Amino acid sequence: MDINGPEQPAEITLDSCPGTTPCTPLSKNQLKKQRKLAEMLELRKLRRQKERERRKEKKAVAKANGLPLSAGPSRKELKRRQLSATSSQSSADAISVAIDLDYDDLMQERDIAKCVKQCLRIYTINRRAAQPLRLHFTGIKREGHIHECFKKNDGWENWHVDYHFDRTHTELFDQKQLVYLTCESDTVLEHPQPGHTYVIGGLVDHNHLKGLCHQRATSAGLRTARLPLSEHVDMKTRSVLSTFHVFELLTRVAAGQDWTQAILETIPQRKGAKAKISPSTNAELKAEKAREPLEDEPKNQLKAES
Repeated sequence: MDINGPEQPAEITLDSCPGTTPCTPLSKNQLKKQRKLAEMLELRKLRRQKERERRKEKKAVAKANGLPLSAGPSRKELKRRQLSATSSQSSADAISVAIDLDYDDLMQERDIAKCVKQCLRIYTINRRAAQPLRLHFTGIKREGHIHECFKKNDGWENWHVDYHFDRTHTELFDQKQLVYLTCESDTVLEHPQPGHTYVIGGLVDHNHLKGLCHQRATSAGLRTARLPLSEHVDMKTRSVLSTFHVFELLTRVAAGQDWTQAILETIPQRKGAKAKISPSTNAELKAEKAREPLEDEPKNQLKAES
């Protein structure tokens, strides 16, 4: 007789169940990444909470001093403007831009994060643009690296953007109206045309895959074009721009700015861009320099006579 009483049943765990394989333990790097991600998400919540508190304090101070409560349009107002601007235009009148994100397997993890960050900036630029464009994100591989990176941004599903999973721009739009923007193209884009869709390659490669976007576009039989940078400005560095810079230039020119002004207000100062002098202006400057000695000649003669 067992004096200790009936035998207790063994504790059943996932590892002790028949037919199961014990989980592979995470490596140190994986655990470190998980901790960093959890810390980042927690810090993001704290930052947003502090931002909300600061906004409340500013509104309270402004209300107490009789000042206007907001210096600019709210987020809701910006979204309402964007919705009204894009919905009021038909597809034949609208200028569309597609960010080609079909480069999921060609970028490293950090470059994918930069690519998605540029997409976020593009969305922000479009919301604040005087004339918002129809924005598409194409070629996203479902559950791929870029898709997973999008999921790290709260509310990304609610962005006023047309997401296209597992479908590229060649499958979505009329190829006759497609223009792929590449710096290697021989065709210069004079002005964005209504009814056309301009494709920008969402590739962050630090120039390791130079010419890949152009190669893909030409092999697909698409028209290509480049922005008229060299026709309007002189730059100290290469004329390769980030994805969001190209998009911002399109929004500015579509809203009525000339290329020179749009380029100077958009591209970073480190590129040292300076507006080109037109031939007529250059001729006038040369004529003025040629007249300067003639104007000084009578003064020199007076000095000699005295």
